[in-house]
Amino acid sequence: MSAGLAGLRADYQPVVDLRDRSVVGYEALARGDAAGLQSPAELFAAARAGALAAELDAACRALALEGAMQAGLGAPFALFLNVSAEGLAAVGPASLVQGDDAPAGGPTFVLEVDERALVARPERLLRALTDLRTRGWGVALDDVSADPKALALMSVIQPDIIKLDLHRLAERPAAEVAATVAAVGAESERRHATVLAEGIDSEDQLDAARAYGATLGQGYLLGAPGPLPSPLPGAGRPIALAGSGAAPDGPGPYERIVNWRRPALAGRALAAHAARLVLELANDMGESGVLLATFPRPELADLGALRQLARRLAFVGALAPGPPEPSPEGVRGGAPVPDGTWTVLALGPTRAACFAGREAEDGCWSFATTYDRELVVECALGLLARMAPL
Repeated sequence: MSAGLAGLRADYQPVVDLRDRSVVGYEALARGDAAGLQSPAELFAAARAGALAAELDAACRALALEGAMQAGLGAPFALFLNVSAEGLAAVGPASLVQGDDAPAGGPTFVLEVDERALVARPERLLRALTDLRTRGWGVALDDVSADPKALALMSVIQPDIIKLDLHRLAERPAAEVAATVAAVGAESERRHATVLAEGIDSEDQLDAARAYGATLGQGYLLGAPGPLPSPLPGAGRPIALAGSGAAPDGPGPYERIVNWRRPALAGRALAAHAARLVLELANDMGESGVLLATFPRPELADLGALRQLARRLAFVGALAPGPPEPSPEGVRGGAPVPDGTWTVLALGPTRAACFAGREAEDGCWSFATTYDRELVVECALGLLARMAPL
């Protein structure tokens, strides 16, 4: 750790089971000693200004692990660790923690990510999550209440734990709160994920957390950040992980869809009409929607529509023949899909669709559309992994 990161320390805030208020784990939080650099936001802002964000990210995890080992934190507790986009860019997934696997008898590691890490480094984050899950890690999606992009990309991250920030929810209109809670609840039921409410500082906020479907909580009412206690409290029931998520590798969207759905064979006009329906669905999703597309030929791309959608949606990416560079119009680019398929995919918190086609003989197209959410998410993973990093 450089001299610019001296004075860094790790505090730990308990994660509590709201059903019986037992402690099930701790989140490691970075803290500084310098004036004006106490919070993680302040620390990372200063680190980015000095090009030290990746170094700070690694130093925070190392300190958190050192403190946990010294305190004897082990099973069945969980240890929540954060990773930044800069940290993912600097290291491989196996290097996020020293040693490839969690030590025997150690805590369950839970990696906290937010949608910013996915947007900045799609391929790196998706592969990191796939790798870490095989090592017994869990994944928590942070800041779901802060940005509609988190709701839009929630299904792609496939979290074991979804975190709701009660302070940020309290700042939003009732209709937006209801939509966020409904989207999180639906994803939780689909994935068997756990909802964790953070910012529980009063009995009223505890009641709100329970009303929102949270079974885990953090906040000053339940325990302030600080050193790990000695002795450690009696552990509650271990956190249940949802299980392995889908990987970004494997067949492309066309092969996945026609594997079980018989494709239509028709002219380009009808295929374009089917693709346009998915574009319209994405447009209706607004700021909590994702659109991903692949075009085997430039003339199939409606650039005007893509530019308009990029102003409305959380994320728009298009893969077409040419250099894998981000588009200046806000449409993310990347490496072309090698099988030459035409794909239009829309994904939001409650709706999903994917059109996929391949040119056949005599100018006809073989194509199909699926509305099966799990299948659409699998298709989205492969396309996002090809997007160029920011």
